Amino acid sequence: MSIRLIILGLLMENNRHPYEIRQTIKARNWHMTFRIRDGSLYYAVDQMREDGLIEVAETIPVQGDNRPDKIVYRITDKGKDALRQMVHEEFDKDFYPQHPIFAPLVFARHADNAEMETLIAKRLTGCQDRIDRINGVLELKGGWLPHGSKRMIEGVLRFSEAERDWLAVILEDARNGLLKIAERKPGSPPDGERC
Repeated sequence: MSIRLIILGLLMENNRHPYEIRQTIKARNWHMTFRIRDGSLYYAVDQMREDGLIEVAETIPVQGDNRPDKIVYRITDKGKDALRQMVHEEFDKDFYPQHPIFAPLVFARHADNAEMETLIAKRLTGCQDRIDRINGVLELKGGWLPHGSKRMIEGVLRFSEAERDWLAVILEDARNGLLKIAERKPGSPPDGERC
């Protein structure tokens, strides 16, 4: 997900200071879905300003020594065109699920089983906590969210539920020592060609 898309989308709603953009992302619980670091946000704002996608709407003097003025931005016509293009491009992208434990699972037979069991159980608990938070957001805000936002949150919920179910299977495998087994069935490919 492009940080530029999020910034432009939020500026379509209202003129905002980068800090207000960050706070809006948190208030809408988007930080649970989109990983955005503050430095990346401010860098993207600077680049978008240079590219003519956004412009200064207002400069508010801030009291105090050596404090920079608060700069509020608005989207330009060029930025509105870019936003529409980004939305279309994102809808057209292929999706391949990626999970942080995909790669380590391939080599799990070389790891400590008890540690893996603990880490998988911790991840499963975190996943269930996320599901509970998302359900809480939908219960609290579901009636007045824009339809697209509601569908996005429902999508995150469904992916999280699928992740929870998958992690439960992996945890059971770890508990039964199955992640340590390097099976080679008749007709299976040689070592160099295995997953």
